[in-house]
Amino acid sequence: MHGLLHDIGIAVISATALGLVALFLRQPIILGYLIAGALIGPGLGFGLVREAQSIDIISEIGLVLLLFVIGLEMRIGDLMSSGRQLLFAGIGQFPLCAALGVGLFYLTGYSFSGGDNMDGLYLALVCALSSTAIVVKLLYDKLELDTMAGRLTIGVLIVQDVYAILVLALQPNFANPQAWPILKALLAAALLLFAGFLISQTVLRRIFTSIAKSPELVVATSIGWCALVAGAAGAMGLSIEMGALVAGLAISAFPYSLHVTAKVLPLRDFFLTLFFLSLGMKITPPTWDLVVPVITVISLVVASRFLSVYPLLALAGAGRRTCFITSLNLAQLSEFALVIASLGVGLGHVKTDLIGVLIYAMSITAVLSSYAIRGSYSLHRWFERGLEIIGFGTRNGELNEATKTDDHAVVLLGFHRTAYELVAQLEATRPDLMKKLLVVDYNTDLLKDLKKRGVAVAFGDLASADTLHHLNLDRTRLIVSTIPDMLLKGTDNLKLAKTCTALAPDAHFVALADHAKHEQRLLEAGAGSVILHHNIIAERLIERVTRQAEA
Repeated sequence: MHGLLHDIGIAVISATALGLVALFLRQPIILGYLIAGALIGPGLGFGLVREAQSIDIISEIGLVLLLFVIGLEMRIGDLMSSGRQLLFAGIGQFPLCAALGVGLFYLTGYSFSGGDNMDGLYLALVCALSSTAIVVKLLYDKLELDTMAGRLTIGVLIVQDVYAILVLALQPNFANPQAWPILKALLAAALLLFAGFLISQTVLRRIFTSIAKSPELVVATSIGWCALVAGAAGAMGLSIEMGALVAGLAISAFPYSLHVTAKVLPLRDFFLTLFFLSLGMKITPPTWDLVVPVITVISLVVASRFLSVYPLLALAGAGRRTCFITSLNLAQLSEFALVIASLGVGLGHVKTDLIGVLIYAMSITAVLSSYAIRGSYSLHRWFERGLEIIGFGTRNGELNEATKTDDHAVVLLGFHRTAYELVAQLEATRPDLMKKLLVVDYNTDLLKDLKKRGVAVAFGDLASADTLHHLNLDRTRLIVSTIPDMLLKGTDNLKLAKTCTALAPDAHFVALADHAKHEQRLLEAGAGSVILHHNIIAERLIERVTRQAEA
């Protein structure tokens, strides 16, 4: 235990130091963790931590907690609201990516024969899986888990986990495939889901009700439930990560799930830090023999996502933006790749050299994804411009028809929660005003839904001055920016205020501010009025607080 505590201490200190350096240099924190792991590990670094197996144990706990939190935050209804888009992409992505991998690795000379020479088969399978740990952390930090692309990404990742379980079940029989392992895995997964939800509704709900007044006990019971279901999954031959996901899903509908999530998140982030460190510690000294295989794997992982997820979502009716960002979100190698490959080495199917290839490929795609997901909207704009150059104009012209002939009294810039509630209130109380609205956004799925409800829409990027110029804003009377700065991509309320007041000097511009100084800067930039949403909440509460305090 002394050695384990020593290794964890070294790991945490190095992660903190390199994480601060990455933050100072405005680089992805994951990159700092990987470099920290490489520096303290036995392969490339100084060998400060040699028992990487002890860190593996801790990082596995991090993955379990990650899947548990995903289950807690997930609403089955929201996930299923993605409809056939999730059905198409979730079911079809893995087979298509695996088929592309089989073709590529066959053409590049990899073997698919039995014995210890099945590198091609293993590479094709693991390259079809994406990293839940990396994607969820990046999307959570970016506040995009509840977007359409975010929900589809998480849905595809969950279906990938099911495919990974099937691969693990089939692995011992790759040389002589049999139907029973597949059937056994499916039956075990179905039994785990059924038993988990049954117990949660009959037993766990009563337990939570009885201990609701003790928040600490609620958290402890939730983590205990997670450990119980994860252990049951392991005993049934399933992955403990899947058990953790089922445990979170089972209690996600309880009113205590938000409290549990808030308490578990710091613990999960700590263990995930150790996960990325352990990955860095496994990096071995590079050789020229690794260059071609690593580049091949990385190229397949990125290209296969756009050749599978993008067309599947487009076929299901998703907009180009959703198709592109979902594909980009999934363009990295999964932690399951190392698990499957390690078991393949143990079974004598592949040589240990394959592990080195996958570690480098996973590390590089993890860093690339950190940059790509952070700049996904900018990359999408470049992608659309590239399509226009080669003659594939956007399909969103039909969404802009309303702006060519009609004048609208009110223009909403962006459609997030505030705008959503505003439209919902107007629809319920003043439906006659719906025709006087124009919503500008570049989420085509939202725009199509608004158009069906009778609201005029325009596809466009708010960060582009050309978009605002072509809206004919001088004809409107009220322009409202409904999105706070932290959620705007490539622009902010100050830039929008300056641009809109220049294009439409007679229109009244309303912006959102975060604090008093921000409000003053917006007013100086030309905003007619500024809303401090925190102040509005306080004003709504002050009367009740005063009444209760003086009672």
